[in-house]
Amino acid sequence: MHRQINLLVYPTRASKVNGTRAHWALFIPSSTSSTQGTLIQVLGTPFTGYGLEFKRGYKLDDVKEKFSAFLLGEVEGRFVGEGDGEGTDIQARDEVEREAKKVEVPGVSREPLNPDVGRRCQEWTRELVQRLVGRDILPESALLVLDEAKRLET
Repeated sequence: MHRQINLLVYPTRASKVNGTRAHWALFIPSSTSSTQGTLIQVLGTPFTGYGLEFKRGYKLDDVKEKFSAFLLGEVEGRFVGEGDGEGTDIQARDEVEREAKKVEVPGVSREPLNPDVGRRCQEWTRELVQRLVGRDILPESALLVLDEAKRLET
């Protein structure tokens, strides 16, 4: 059975005034619900650095802020867990999460107010997707989806 991996883009967190950009995260729906599953993201700021988290039981219907979803591709079920349970942790439970843990999280930026300097959630997410493409978990077309999401932001 194949499962989707989606890019979620939260544009409401972006502001050219304070140097922030849209937040990016990966969402893997459970096999029984297209709107509930696991969110994989790094959260933080360029001032403090970022931390990886897996949000289990994440419900898209409960998200109050505006977001857009982009399908990155369908993957074999053996690469992703069921997303059982609730809560947030950093324990990898499947192959995609193990790959996420291998990508270095962004640290404190040397110019935190400059959105063009340093790594943030977008760069981290791109690196993870590149790893998944390199391991033949996601199709190469997933990188084009990231490019399109970035283009729509500007």
